[in-house]
Amino acid sequence: MKEKQVRINNEKEALKAKNDAIWAMDRDFLLTAYNKAFKERFKKEFQEDPQVGLNLRSYYKKSIFFKTCEQGCERALDRYATSSRQSVGVNEDAEVIEFFFQPYMDTSGEVTGCCIWQKCLSHEVENILRLKESERKYKETQAIGNVGHWSWDITKDEITWSDQIFRIYGQVPGKFEATYGALMELIHPEDREAFNEDVQRCIKEKLPHDSTNRIIVGDGEIRYVQHKGRAFYDTNGNPTGMAGITRDVTKDMLASQQIVQQNHELQNFIRIISHNLRGPISNLLMLSKIYDWGKDEMNDDIVRKIEQTTEALDQTIKDLSLSLSLKNAEKEQFREIALTDVMKDVDALLAEEVTDSNAVIRTDFSKAETILGLKAYLVNIVYNLILNAIHYGKEEVLPVIEINTEETDDAIILQVSDNGIGMELTPEREKKIFDLYGRLSGTTEGKGLGLYLVKTQVEAMEGRIEVKSEKDVGTTFAIHFKK
Repeated sequence: MKEKQVRINNEKEALKAKNDAIWAMDRDFLLTAYNKAFKERFKKEFQEDPQVGLNLRSYYKKSIFFKTCEQGCERALDRYATSSRQSVGVNEDAEVIEFFFQPYMDTSGEVTGCCIWQKCLSHEVENILRLKESERKYKETQAIGNVGHWSWDITKDEITWSDQIFRIYGQVPGKFEATYGALMELIHPEDREAFNEDVQRCIKEKLPHDSTNRIIVGDGEIRYVQHKGRAFYDTNGNPTGMAGITRDVTKDMLASQQIVQQNHELQNFIRIISHNLRGPISNLLMLSKIYDWGKDEMNDDIVRKIEQTTEALDQTIKDLSLSLSLKNAEKEQFREIALTDVMKDVDALLAEEVTDSNAVIRTDFSKAETILGLKAYLVNIVYNLILNAIHYGKEEVLPVIEINTEETDDAIILQVSDNGIGMELTPEREKKIFDLYGRLSGTTEGKGLGLYLVKTQVEAMEGRIEVKSEKDVGTTFAIHFKK
C-alpha cells in the first residue's frame, strides 16, 4: 500500500513538472489525471476544459492532433509500450509531435489503464534542419575554396576526412581506408620524407603543422596541397591525435612556377640584349669622341643627338643590369646589421647633400637596433630614401628627416619620414612610385631609379615597403623586414 502511494505521488509530481502534455486514462478510456499542458492543449482543440472521468475515445476521433492516440492506447492496454510521431499543420508551420504510451498495472500485474506523454519535437526538428543547412553551406564553402578538414586518431591510426578531402586526393568515400601509411602512399615519393619530418616535429615539439607537398592522383596527375594543423595530447602529455585542414594549391603553385620561369626568361633576355648591344654602343660613343667638331654645324647637331641617345641607351642597360644583380641576393649571406653602422656609411655618402640643404636627420633605433640582411643593401636603401626626402623638400623650409624602428611579433619595421611636399597618394600612383623610372613628382631632376632600386633590394631581403604621403605635410616610407 505504501509503495502504491509513493507511485501515485511521483506521478502527480511528474504531471506538475512537465511542460509537455501528460495524462492518464483507465481501460474504459476515462480520463483519470492530467497536467496543465494537457488542459491547455485539450481546450485549444475542443474549446472546453477536460474533466476527470471524461470519455476520451470520442475526443480522439474528432481531433487531428490526437488522431493516433486511440490506436496507441489500445496497444498500451494490451501491455505494449509504444510511441508514434505525426506532423500537425502544413508547410513550415507544421508541428512535429511524438506520443509515448505506457501501460498502467496494479499490484497483481493487471493492466488498469495507460499513461500518455505528448512531446513537441518542432524545436528539435528545426535545430536538426538548421544543422543540416549549416553543414550544407560548410561543405559548399569547402568545395568553393577547395579545402577540407581532417582528424587523425594516432592511437588507432584512423584518419577521418571531409568529403572535399576525398575529392582533393581523388579517392572515393567508403572505398579508401585513410591511415597514415595510406596517406604516405598518395604523397609524391620525393616529398614523403619532408612531410613526415614536419608531422613528427609537430607532435614532438608541439608546434603547428604547416607543409606543402605534391600528391599523385589517379593515373599519375600531380597536385599540390597545403596542410595546416596541430597535435593533441592526453593528461600525461602523450600524443593522441592531430586535426587540421588541407587545401588544394595546385593553381597557385603552377602560377608561381610560371612567374618564376617568365622572370628567368626575362633575365636571360636582358642579359643577351645587354651583351649584344654593349659593343655597338661602345663603338658609337667612341666615334663621337673622335668626331671632328666645329666644321659643319648641321653634322654637329646630328652627331650630338646620336651621342645623347647612345649615352641614354648605355645608362638604361647599366640600370637593368644593376637591377638584375640586386635580385640575386642569397639568404645564406644575411647577417644581423647594426643600424648605427649603416647610418655612418650613409652620413659619409650624403655629407655634401646634407650640408647644402641644411637637412636635419634624427634617428631612434631603441626599439630595434639591428636588421637581418645585407649591409650594402641597407646602406643603399637608407641612402636613397634620405636623398629622396631632400630632393622633395619644401622651398624655404629646412628638411627634417626622422628614421626610427618598430618591432612586431614577426617583423622589424624601419621608417623614414620627412616634412617635404608630399602628395595625394592614390593606389595607382603608389604602385607607379616604385616602377622603374617612377617618380614622386615631375618638379625635380633625376631619373626616378632610386625608389625602384630600394624596392628591389627590400624584396631581395624578403621584405616589403609601404608609403604614406599627404600633400604639404610629408611622406613616410615603412619597410617590413622579417626577423
